[in-house]
Amino acid sequence: MAGEGESMNVEEALLRRCARGDAAAYRELVERLEKPLINFILRFVGEPHVAEDLFQETFVRVVKTLGDFKPEASLSTWIHTIARNLSLDWLKAKRRHRETPLDAATSEAKGRVLYFKDLLHSASESPDRRAESTEDERRVSAALGALSPLKREALVLRMYAGLQYSEIARIQNAPVGTVKFRIHEAIRDLAGLLGVEDDRTSQAQGG
Repeated sequence: MAGEGESMNVEEALLRRCARGDAAAYRELVERLEKPLINFILRFVGEPHVAEDLFQETFVRVVKTLGDFKPEASLSTWIHTIARNLSLDWLKAKRRHRETPLDAATSEAKGRVLYFKDLLHSASESPDRRAESTEDERRVSAALGALSPLKREALVLRMYAGLQYSEIARIQNAPVGTVKFRIHEAIRDLAGLLGVEDDRTSQAQGG
């Protein structure tokens, strides 16, 4: 869309000014990217303070490796790839040093619980419904933890980050058809695990 293209052009210009040591451009770019990118990282790591730290690390990496960015590529894809890789590195380190694989999978899913609860459970916010929310979160967390990492990641990139299939394909280094299949399978698996009809999750496959 034109609005998104204009935003990316502005951000690319700010990035190039950052590379020349422009402090004002650095501050402006942080303000533009901070909220969406921290929220994206949070869906991987599930811990707000870690998401903030990884955002800072992502941003430093973006500026330092600006020379690697190819203008014909999507700036959004490039930045999300850096953030995703740093997040996965953090999760791997946490899994090695602090948790069993099952614990790590559960922790990785927690940051996405509320998002998928909204997606998969469209009931109104009545008092009775709010009372059930804790149990819903436990069920969704368990279901997410049961998905394979690639399926879970593809679904998050599509539904939370709003990336196109082609962008997810570049991030996952996989054909577009494989990405679509992973998302389809993730939706089917979640629906089955949660007892939700598939048509309540079909919106993820649109576009």
